[in-house]
Amino acid sequence: MTNTIYIVRHGQTEWNILGKTQGHGDSDLTPKGREQAELLANSMTKYPIDYIYSSDLGRAYQTAEIIGNKLNIEIEKTDALREMNFGTWEGRVIKDIMEEDPDLYQRWRNEPHLAIIPQGETLDQIKERTDAFIKEINEKYDGKHIVLVTHSLCARIMLLSFLDSDVKNIYRINQGNTALNIIELRDYGPVVMKMNDTTHIINDKKIENSALE
Repeated sequence: MTNTIYIVRHGQTEWNILGKTQGHGDSDLTPKGREQAELLANSMTKYPIDYIYSSDLGRAYQTAEIIGNKLNIEIEKTDALREMNFGTWEGRVIKDIMEEDPDLYQRWRNEPHLAIIPQGETLDQIKERTDAFIKEINEKYDGKHIVLVTHSLCARIMLLSFLDSDVKNIYRINQGNTALNIIELRDYGPVVMKMNDTTHIINDKKIENSALE
């Protein structure tokens, strides 16, 4: 048997619009973000979902609740699915980061796997905790369909891990708000069936003004 993992990024937030780096900081979903989550929830009724896990950060949990209410499934919170801690960059817009930490910002853009943001996490630390979480749920369940509601960078790291690709390649994968990714964890390894699917969103408009785009 094989487990099927559905990785979901949270809906649009106030800080997404303002271009502020969120990380472990948080802001509420916008009305559009809630609409995106509702549309995603409606589109997911065709899948035989068994469990929903969510980052314990508000924006992800709000998104997960909308999905859970639609599918009548309770949400299990976990800090394993939290976004990367951006340390001193959290709550700051890109323009300010570029002006105040130009060398570190360039490293983050060109060699993100080597960037060490003060008081923050590294990409390798995110990979370590998400790899451990995937291993845990794959050993716990057999033949189940499991939704993981998380964040842009965290989702990218998991996808790169499934593809056996280095974390330095985070900018080669995009994750729109409420993007859906589907991975089958087969006996011989993970198979990515769908990536960054946002076709459920009506009149979608991309926002690319954060530290991760």
